[in-house]
Amino acid sequence: MPIDFSKLKAPPKEERLIDPIALFQRLRVTDASINDLWLAQGDALREWHKKRDEKDVAISLNTGAGKTLVGLLIGQSLVNEMRSMVLYACSSIQLVLQTAKKAEGYGLPSTTYVKGKFSNDLAAKGDAVCLTTYQALFNGKSHFFNREVAGIVFDDSHAAEHLLRDHYSLRITKERFGNVYSAIANEFADYFHAVGLASSFDEVISGTGHRLLLAPPFEVRRVHSAILKLLQESDVPGDFDATAFAWEHLKDRIDLCAFVISSSEITITPPFVPVRTLPYFSSTIRRVYLSATLSALDVFVRTFGRKPSSEIRPTTTAGECERMILIPQKMVGVADDLAVAKNAVRPYKSLILVPSYPRAEKWADLVKPPPKEAATEAIENFKQARGADKLLLTARYDGVDLPGDMCRVVVIDDLPSGVGPLERFLWEYLKFSSTLRTSIASRVVQSFGRISRGMSDHGVALITGRGLVEWLQVPKNLAALPRFLQKQLQLGFQMSADASGTDIPDMIKSCLGRERNWVDAYERYMREASHEDNLPEPATVAELALAEAKFAQDLWHRDFTAAASHLQKTLDDAGHFSTSTACWHKLWLGYALDCGGDSETATTLYQQAHTGFRNIPPLRPEASSSGLSPQALTVARQFELVGGRVRLPKTFDRDLFYLNGTGTTKQTEEALRCLGQYLGFEATRPDNEHDTGPDFLWVFPDKTGFCVDAKTGKGKEATTSYRKEDLGQLSDHVQWVRDNAQVEKIIPAFVGP
Repeated sequence: MPIDFSKLKAPPKEERLIDPIALFQRLRVTDASINDLWLAQGDALREWHKKRDEKDVAISLNTGAGKTLVGLLIGQSLVNEMRSMVLYACSSIQLVLQTAKKAEGYGLPSTTYVKGKFSNDLAAKGDAVCLTTYQALFNGKSHFFNREVAGIVFDDSHAAEHLLRDHYSLRITKERFGNVYSAIANEFADYFHAVGLASSFDEVISGTGHRLLLAPPFEVRRVHSAILKLLQESDVPGDFDATAFAWEHLKDRIDLCAFVISSSEITITPPFVPVRTLPYFSSTIRRVYLSATLSALDVFVRTFGRKPSSEIRPTTTAGECERMILIPQKMVGVADDLAVAKNAVRPYKSLILVPSYPRAEKWADLVKPPPKEAATEAIENFKQARGADKLLLTARYDGVDLPGDMCRVVVIDDLPSGVGPLERFLWEYLKFSSTLRTSIASRVVQSFGRISRGMSDHGVALITGRGLVEWLQVPKNLAALPRFLQKQLQLGFQMSADASGTDIPDMIKSCLGRERNWVDAYERYMREASHEDNLPEPATVAELALAEAKFAQDLWHRDFTAAASHLQKTLDDAGHFSTSTACWHKLWLGYALDCGGDSETATTLYQQAHTGFRNIPPLRPEASSSGLSPQALTVARQFELVGGRVRLPKTFDRDLFYLNGTGTTKQTEEALRCLGQYLGFEATRPDNEHDTGPDFLWVFPDKTGFCVDAKTGKGKEATTSYRKEDLGQLSDHVQWVRDNAQVEKIIPAFVGP
């Protein structure tokens, strides 16, 4: 029978709307919760549409303000314009499936890509967005590396920071790769013995020590060939459950990484993630970043390696839910805040967030964390639970939504720092409190948002752990949080100070039971309370993060001269901002110069890095110096021997110039810190680094701490007498040194006219 070709007709040209507002109005919405766009959603979409040609647009909307609908409309708008693949990244498979379900309710088509499979071909044909995970994008064997991608919407973009770090971290665990762990550790044994850390190293490797050790890059370079051979001949490259994807990123650049050694694993990871080398950040791709906590430019730059071309922050009260915040540690009669918190939440369905597995063990008598591979299932089961179930999550501050009656009680236990071994090293051993402030603030905000969604939501949050409670009381830290949350915390601290531990059950009942006494008092306080004015860090903080990103990009490409130039330009700014940041930069700047052939300058920088912060590993001691004291060696290493003559460091005069009393307060304090460094002491400025503590602290070789408040410099009244308040403040600073520095004796002092 002949084929009738006469019925073949060209399909009518389809109208593809690119205005996201018009696109929404054309949708056939079946989700009963969607009647129209909220004001903030409309504002965000209109503003983005004006800037749609820009490459990096950041949009900030509160949790519960309809961020997902905004992101999906933007994604579909880009699809309709470019007829190419547009990705929509989520922080977990659970959220991919949740977003796909929402898209269906909105009347928007979508494709999902999870576990290596596409759900349909709509995204490939340029008809719908492709919903996938950050893990699928960032792993070393990503399917999308070789796909033509026109645009990406990063949902919950704050989550990308630690996910990117994870995918560039090769974790050689003792449990899974015991022989490889031991063999790599053995390559560094003679170094740690040579620099006087034999006992610490042996304790860590044997499993009895709990500290972290950093193998310096110059030692990694020395043993690189041996370590690479060990890894290549092991199961590491082929273990798809643990290491294969990170290996793909790092296998040709092991010598460009930091090695962090703990009693349970050796982590190999770059000092700064080379995010700018990923194809998703090319100049041809349009990127949109959605977040509820887009509060600090430096965090954005540190995560994505660039500044946003535009920031859109529509004004909205959506997501500002009612919270009762309780701090047991501040209550009368509470000696053990964890014990009190456990008893308080026992009758309630509760979410408990902790920063680490060791911290999770403190909750073992009440609840244990689910295995990593079962976390998604555990979260789903918890959502459906109707009793007083408990869910304990470790180092997970995003990607979990439990609004309304799903969960009304959350415990945020201890400071959410040290997410990953390198960050833990930077926080605990290099005191990166200023540099990481905004990252910590973002996690704190996310923690509170896990059990709240909209303005009508309400819940109780208990804050436990000395580190978190102290962090929340530092004004600069508080100012890094949203104003609404600041007020809630102020109310929480006031309520807690006026209550006893035995009052907690009744206080929780008053919130969850919607008692008018509580609701009226809460609303009145929130209307009348003030907040900390934003105290943004100097613009140089974002510039430092950008220098790190550019350094990482060029180092990854082995362009050592270009890499070094980025950190050289900002080294002075780093020193003014934070001694620890400057010393960390000096270590890696030195390594780039070393790799580029300038070993003389590199050696000077290595020595300055260690002298400035003793937990940065030193060079091996010279064999002829065995008769000198550690302090004498530290002093000597800061000077050079040229032609038989000792040459001062190039910055010597500049570093000490303001000891003459003509400088500002900060200049004088920095000169005093430098003096201590040149004398061979560990010299820091705690008040500058942590916004608390003495103006400067010298730690002598015998573990004596010289705790000093400087009453000098312009901006401080010159006086030879000190008031009772000054002595009280110095006493507080002595206590800070006692709590935070490894000293056995403290000498308090004033420096002044």
